[in-house]
Amino acid sequence: MARRTVLFGPLDTPSRDCHVLVRFSGLLLPLRTGHREVVHHHADLIGIHLAGEERPSFLAAAVAEAAERFDLDLHGLDLPEAMRILGEALPGDTLCVVGDIHTGQSTSDLRDRGFPAQTVLAAAAALAPAPVTADLLVPTVAGTLGSQAPMLVGAALDELACHGLVHPLSDAGTVRRAWRVPEAVTEAARQVLDPATLDVLAARAATVLSRLLAAPAPLDVFRHALAVAGHRAVPRDQRELLLRAVATGFEQRGDSAAARDVWLEAGNLLAAARLADPATTVRETAPIIQRARRERDVRTEHRARFLAAMAHDQLGRYAQADKVFHAHPLVSAQGPEPVWLDGDERREVRLGRVRALRLRGEHRQARALLDTLLPEIRRAQPHGSHRGDWPVATLEDARLLQLAGDVPRARDAAGRLVELFGRVGWQRHPLARAAVVVLTEGEHSPEPVRRAVADSVEWFGEDDPRTLELRIVEAVALRDDGEPAAALAVLADAETRATARLGEAHPLTLRMRRQSGVTWMAAGNPSRAARIFEELLPDQDAVLGASHPEARLARLDLGVCLARTCRPRLARPLLKEAAHAVQEYGPWQRWICSARATVALAELPGRLFPGRGNRKPLSLAPEPDSH
Repeated sequence: MARRTVLFGPLDTPSRDCHVLVRFSGLLLPLRTGHREVVHHHADLIGIHLAGEERPSFLAAAVAEAAERFDLDLHGLDLPEAMRILGEALPGDTLCVVGDIHTGQSTSDLRDRGFPAQTVLAAAAALAPAPVTADLLVPTVAGTLGSQAPMLVGAALDELACHGLVHPLSDAGTVRRAWRVPEAVTEAARQVLDPATLDVLAARAATVLSRLLAAPAPLDVFRHALAVAGHRAVPRDQRELLLRAVATGFEQRGDSAAARDVWLEAGNLLAAARLADPATTVRETAPIIQRARRERDVRTEHRARFLAAMAHDQLGRYAQADKVFHAHPLVSAQGPEPVWLDGDERREVRLGRVRALRLRGEHRQARALLDTLLPEIRRAQPHGSHRGDWPVATLEDARLLQLAGDVPRARDAAGRLVELFGRVGWQRHPLARAAVVVLTEGEHSPEPVRRAVADSVEWFGEDDPRTLELRIVEAVALRDDGEPAAALAVLADAETRATARLGEAHPLTLRMRRQSGVTWMAAGNPSRAARIFEELLPDQDAVLGASHPEARLARLDLGVCLARTCRPRLARPLLKEAAHAVQEYGPWQRWICSARATVALAELPGRLFPGRGNRKPLSLAPEPDSH
């Protein structure tokens, strides 16, 4: 049986030990090599070959491609963890090697080859040390070899393979036939072949690669494009076109780290900032905004402000996001969606605004804005997709349906998202995990939520915001299942972690604090709950705003607690405010009937609950009405 080999380079001299540690970019990666002689027996090697690549993000991309090849779900994992799982989970007939293939061929062998063979080597010299296929080689050399190029290239490759200058790679899983040219051979070709020919072929390769990148392409095409983009003979506009195509392709593959590297190489700092973590995006967009203001570049400033606002929203800093974009004079003058935005940018900005409105509790406006986008997006992707605008819009649709109380439709939308991402092995994608939250919030039993939490802990850790959000759902499920003590334990642990990781004023931490108060209410201790709500409300007003549904719900909960602890004078205005919200869009309809009944009780003279004046809920005596 042929051995499949995944090559990640570069490699120091392979050890004779069965288990080798090779240092790559500061990481020590355990490898199962075992048979040193097989490393040099290239005829039986098939798989992914990325030897010689120094870019750490390319190693991550290679790991992702290897995972797809061997049906492993590594999406969202850090690189060391992904490499560990890949090394442990590959089939038993797989030989894992980190390294380059070295050859002892002399440069005289190159000069002895025929003209077509030398031309093929000259074309390969402009490319990356990765597999090369006929669909790249033939059009690249066609201008030199003429109309007989397909046949001449085939004969040249056979000639080169006979002399060990190229290695044919077979892959039973695809119809692509590829060859690998060792780096030593390409380096020798650059030294001994005609420089003018090398320049001409590099320029032609750039044109061919631009065409190949217009459709989904394998990773080796990306590497070739980056190598050609750095060639001196490639014009600047062609170089920018190649880099932009590669970066866009990486984004479509979900490899944000590699895409960010390429955008930086292209000098597109704004596109690179968009792919960074939120804190880095805020930091990197600040100088872009200042420079754009000095140069009066309204478009760049608008785009940078939008990215900064989205990052602030992700960090829970809604006021800063409003200041930098939503309420900024430039945006007021230009509009949030200026006429100069193209179609893709307009959809991205509008979806960002939908999310911003939802986070701020403006659910009705968010729904109206999303409904202007959904028909267009669904026409473009009628069967759904895990790429593009469809999953983003579908997640927002599910979130808003849930907030409106339409749980069945929300679960249907979220379930479709989870299914699509699962079908391609991207269960850990942020959009897929957010859809899982919507699904679990509609469960009537804690067990499905516990499973989702366990997955999140295993994949992302206890302190990750994705795990912490699921902890809230778990606590609510436990409370609704009649286990308030267990719910309080979950919330206490989650709040401690959220405070340490995100801060006590982060919206996620505030949600935990409110749910703690609601759970103490369910446990029969309104006094304890009232104290929690009284401490919570000032923070909610400062971070979310007094009109945010979470803040209004907390005031309702406080009013109910005050009424139950015989303080009707303080409870009455809070409960009346809740009663006035009967027409509000959002979660209000679920408890408005209860609020009205409590308001009526609060307006009765005397104690609200006769006969309970001396009752102690959970060992805490009711506090007297000091007013």
